[in-house]
Amino acid sequence: MGEEFAEEMEMKVKTTLKKPHFVMIHGISGGGWCWYKIRCLMENSGYKVSCIDLKGSGIDQTDPNTVLSFKEYNNPLLQFLSSLNDNEKVILVGHSAGGLSLTDAIHKFAKKISLAVYVAATMLKTGYVTKEDIKDGVPDLSNFGEIGDVYDIGFGMGLDHPPTSMLIKEELQRKIIYQLSPQEVITFTLNG
Repeated sequence: MGEEFAEEMEMKVKTTLKKPHFVMIHGISGGGWCWYKIRCLMENSGYKVSCIDLKGSGIDQTDPNTVLSFKEYNNPLLQFLSSLNDNEKVILVGHSAGGLSLTDAIHKFAKKISLAVYVAATMLKTGYVTKEDIKDGVPDLSNFGEIGDVYDIGFGMGLDHPPTSMLIKEELQRKIIYQLSPQEVITFTLNG
């Protein structure tokens, strides 16, 4: 009886002391690679870290112009969460437009998420629903020019439909996204 109690207590202590599993979600023009520095620091401190490439992003070879819905774009995150054990909980971290992915995941996998962290991220109830949501959820980059001057926009369903992809033009990424990053990060990021 005493041995069983001791084993049970030891198991509870191990479970309690287990470091959390972080799941990192990139924003527009990113991929799982954008978390490489923080991932290394966290893993060296004993945390488990997973960096997800959303559909058509990072090392995912899908042509972004063939990704025709947010559901399809966010599917890698949802697949990852569905693959977790029922008793496993993660901390989701999203940057920029990655906040939309977090919100979607929270609605679908609430029991598997212990915390959601929005890092300078879009935080809407369930995505872009109204014109006001679009206004509040899309950064104002008008000081860099018109929307077509700032983004490479893809129309995978045709020009008479809404855009299916938006990528900040490479020549503006240093000014808009990586303005505080050291040059070696820029070289790594923009040159492969």
